[in-house]
Amino acid sequence: MALENLLSRPNRLEPASILRAKAGVPQATRSLLPVEVLDSIFRFLSRSELLPTLTSSRVFNEVATRVLYHTIDDLAPVPSIIVLRKLDCEPRLQPLVRRLEVNWTSSTTIEPTRNLYSLLHRVLTKLKGLTALSVELPRTGSQIWILHGCSFTLRYFSTSMPCDARLAQYLDSQPSLTDLTLRGYHHGINMIPSFLGLFSGTVMTDNCFKLSPTSLPRLTTLRTVHGGPSIIASVVEGRPVHAASIALFPSTSLESLRSLSLSSVPLRRLSIMSFDPTVQDYLVSELAKRFPHLEALHVVILLSEFTDESLRELGPSLAPFKSLQYITFMAATVRVAQPHEEQVIAKIWHQWCPTLKTIILPRGKVWFSEGQGRLEWSSLDGDD
Repeated sequence: MALENLLSRPNRLEPASILRAKAGVPQATRSLLPVEVLDSIFRFLSRSELLPTLTSSRVFNEVATRVLYHTIDDLAPVPSIIVLRKLDCEPRLQPLVRRLEVNWTSSTTIEPTRNLYSLLHRVLTKLKGLTALSVELPRTGSQIWILHGCSFTLRYFSTSMPCDARLAQYLDSQPSLTDLTLRGYHHGINMIPSFLGLFSGTVMTDNCFKLSPTSLPRLTTLRTVHGGPSIIASVVEGRPVHAASIALFPSTSLESLRSLSLSSVPLRRLSIMSFDPTVQDYLVSELAKRFPHLEALHVVILLSEFTDESLRELGPSLAPFKSLQYITFMAATVRVAQPHEEQVIAKIWHQWCPTLKTIILPRGKVWFSEGQGRLEWSSLDGDD
């Protein structure tokens, strides 16, 4: 029956939805769910799953676009350039971006040019709502100028730019930063064994990285890949850093740990990768002495070998830890320990550090305590 006939009937006050259904008019495609609910649902979708929703309806398009551009990460170099060009020419998308990750360090398909850096610079100056930024660029010199004129306020920042005075000056302008990752080289890079193949290209020798004492007042997390004692001290001293990840290099390991202890609050979480072949004699005892309030400790030792006996002997070194619950200790071993041998090590470590709940030893097995008294330690591999 035609919609006009239904509407012209006298004394028939039916809802419009019923009249449209009787007339064969399709229901509206607008979702009955609130936009906030749709937004929460769409955030569980992957990028490939989000794309079809862009053409489903106007409401879905608005919500999906907002979610899609909120976080721009995990893009290959060429797609990232396409996204940057789109952001550069579409003002409606620029306020949506909260997190941006650019990684051109391992690309074999592009060689960043001045024009490409200029494109990135233009886009960054337009992303005024950005709160998280990761910029990993080829180590052919500092490109800090791409951050000039940017008005966003970051809480997370990760970069491979050299740790020099220009980077320090930029960090001084970010008072809300809580999470900082420095992957760039500095003057101490020549202390890394060259046979590890950890660096290539220009070696930076600038030793002028120095933060203002009043900058980064909210910093809580620091990660450095090549940072030596001076970089760590400059960032950590007097700031509430309670989580850190650092590398240790020959002849500066103890100084790096001393620098890390300059935080204004007790360190709670620590990850260490050691390239120092001498740390096996003192590392755990130094960590326990300097950071007794650690709750989680992750250690990877690359250039020292441990035996079952030397691992057992580390037990007393754990005694000063007051709150340590999780420890990962990965190192080369003279031989692969059997499961029951690692279980004995776990028990010994727990005897000296009763707060331990989870232990991962060089075999990679996860050992955890069972029972209220935590006298028994088991592996996640039931066969063992």
